[in-house]
Amino acid sequence: MLKFIHIVLLSFSMTQVIAQDSVLNRVIFIGDAGEINFKQETIIPLAADLILKGRTTVMFLGDNIYPRGMGLPGDQEEVETAEILRSQYGPMRAKGAPVYFIPGNHDWDRSGKDGLAKIRAQGDYLAQQNDSLLRLIPANGCPDPIEIPISDQMVIIAYDSEWWLFPYKKDNPNHECACNSEVEVLAKLKNILDKNQDKMVLVASHHPMQSFGIHGGHYSLKDHLFPLTLIDKSLYLPLPVIGSLYPLLRSTAFSNAEDMRHPTYKRLKQSVGKVFEGHPNYIYVAGHDHGLQFIKNRDQYQIVSGSGAKSSAIKNNKKLLYKNAKQGFVAVDMMLDRSTRITYYRYDNHGIKEDFVYCIPLRK
Repeated sequence: MLKFIHIVLLSFSMTQVIAQDSVLNRVIFIGDAGEINFKQETIIPLAADLILKGRTTVMFLGDNIYPRGMGLPGDQEEVETAEILRSQYGPMRAKGAPVYFIPGNHDWDRSGKDGLAKIRAQGDYLAQQNDSLLRLIPANGCPDPIEIPISDQMVIIAYDSEWWLFPYKKDNPNHECACNSEVEVLAKLKNILDKNQDKMVLVASHHPMQSFGIHGGHYSLKDHLFPLTLIDKSLYLPLPVIGSLYPLLRSTAFSNAEDMRHPTYKRLKQSVGKVFEGHPNYIYVAGHDHGLQFIKNRDQYQIVSGSGAKSSAIKNNKKLLYKNAKQGFVAVDMMLDRSTRITYYRYDNHGIKEDFVYCIPLRK
């Protein structure tokens, strides 16, 4: 019996090694992980265990610090918010993987008046670690799209989607930005895309192009009965009927720029979408809605990985090939045959579980 168990374990180990050897490069995407709680502290070290030495890049997809971004120098929150960032990058850098953070709306002071100062402070803190493999991209409150080569077959193009939606002044005279307008951002996106025509392009931002979560206008029964939990998760005050007014108003005339039905968000989607329209190989990757989603709309793919620390409801839809509201993350692998393998991992019984796998062949 012991011999049989040994053979089974050896076979499983060899299968794992062969599977890893077929991976040329891996990118781990974790979104909305900016709150230290039990599940966040569980999944981040376990995600780090999936790092393949010399072949893995890690990207945090915004809302890196809840509730209102990095504490400014001298503020009471400065030390606490620094610890929130360290809880995310520490396990990844310990395994040798490059780590990139992209900005989210909470990092911009929850779209508040101190947003520009706070996103600069987050970038400054990461730069002060004197680690070339640890960065906020783009930094300094600039909107500049950033190209991150992963391999000869894969590239990440990351941009700051909150810069588009931010409602306060965002002029940046003290920092030299490559782009200072939406037109310049779109031109740089197009330029980077043109340089990488033969690669799989991972288009990374905080805000998704498609979602069936709250920011996409989809609410659960709990949201209608306890609408105040959308503002503060501890406010379980039942407001039946009246409570339905908040989701209704948020989905129509009183929507805010963080929701897809808002005109500014619509312009972001349409403008960026035109850049990538017609490119044969690209995947949008984002967080923002607190859950795991994989969406296929004709030949357009959207990964939503926004449950690093939080969770919320996701509605069913025929375009939604996978959904889960539990904490988790996504690994995107470039395989030896140049296909792209997408694997969703979710929190499960104090650990993680491989929950969904999808492969996309490279098209010519």
